[in-house]
Amino acid sequence: MAWWKLSFFLLVLLGVGFVFSFRRGSDPDRGTLFDRQRWSIWIGLFGAALPKSVSAIVLWTPWIFQSHPIVVPIYLLAEFSVFVAVLLFYRHMTAQPLADLGFSSERLGMRLLFGLRWILAAFLVIYATFYFLLRFQTLEVSQAWLLRLYRNQDVITGLMHFFEKMWGLPSLAIPILFMVVLRPFSEEMIFRGLLYGPIRRKSDPVMAALITSFLYMLADGSYTGHHLLSGVLAAYLYEQTESLFPGMILHGLINLGSVVYYFGGKDMMSVVVRKTEAGWIALLLTVVLVGLEVLYRVLLKRSRTPQAPVSTS
Repeated sequence: MAWWKLSFFLLVLLGVGFVFSFRRGSDPDRGTLFDRQRWSIWIGLFGAALPKSVSAIVLWTPWIFQSHPIVVPIYLLAEFSVFVAVLLFYRHMTAQPLADLGFSSERLGMRLLFGLRWILAAFLVIYATFYFLLRFQTLEVSQAWLLRLYRNQDVITGLMHFFEKMWGLPSLAIPILFMVVLRPFSEEMIFRGLLYGPIRRKSDPVMAALITSFLYMLADGSYTGHHLLSGVLAAYLYEQTESLFPGMILHGLINLGSVVYYFGGKDMMSVVVRKTEAGWIALLLTVVLVGLEVLYRVLLKRSRTPQAPVSTS
C-alpha cells in the first residue's frame, strides 16, 4: 500500500471515530449480539489501523529491499503477530468473551447453512454473468476483457511465486493457509467483529454495512467495487446470523480464487477454457444451491416444530 493510501485510510478511520463517538445511539434489539457489544468504536479502529501500519513499516523500512527474499517471511510473521496482538487487546480492553464477537457455536450448523445459501447464490450470479459476457461478445473483446481482468498479480500470487521458487511446491501451503484461512479470519474479526457492532449501535444495519465495507475496501488499497460488495454481503451475513464464520467462508473462497488463478497459468487467459469453465461451475452451483435450500428449509421446519412431551409413566 502506498503512503498516500495508508495516510488516507488512517484519516478516514479518525473521521469515522469522531463522528460515531459523538453520535447519539439507536440501540439494536435487546438481547441481540450487537446489543451485547459494548466496547468503544476506538478499539475497532485501532484493530483496523494496526495491521496496515505494521505491514507498511515492514515493507518500507529503508534497510529492507522489496526484492530481498527475507521480506516475505518477515511480512507473514508480522501479520500473524499483529493478529494475535489484536485478539489479546480485545480480551484485555473489553473483558468480553469471544462469543460476543461472533464466535459462538450455538446453532452453528443452521447459521452456516443460512450463510452458504447466500454465498453460493452470489457466486452463481458472478459465474453466470461471466459466462454470458464471454459467450455473447466477440473473441477479441472477450480476450481483451480477460487480459484486463487478470493484468496484475495480487498479494497471494506474489507470495506463492516466492515460496515455490525458494523452497519448492510443498511450501505453497504457507501462503495458501495465510491468505485463505488466516487473513479472512483476522479481517472479518476486525471489520465485522470489532467495528460493525459499535457502528451498528448508533446507526441502522445498512449504514453499518456500508461504512465497514468502505473501510475494508480502503484497507485493501485496491479501491475496487468487488471488495465493497463482498464486504456488504459479509456484513449482511453477520447481521442475520450473528456469527463471523459465514463471512469468513465467503472471504476465504474469494481469496481461493487467486490460488486457482496461480495454478491455472495460461488457461486463465483462454476465452474458450474460461467460458466452458464458467458454464459448468454455474450449473454445479445451481444444483448445490437447490440442495442446500431444501436442506435448510427442512431443518428450519423441524427446529420450529414443537416436540411432544416425553412420557415417564
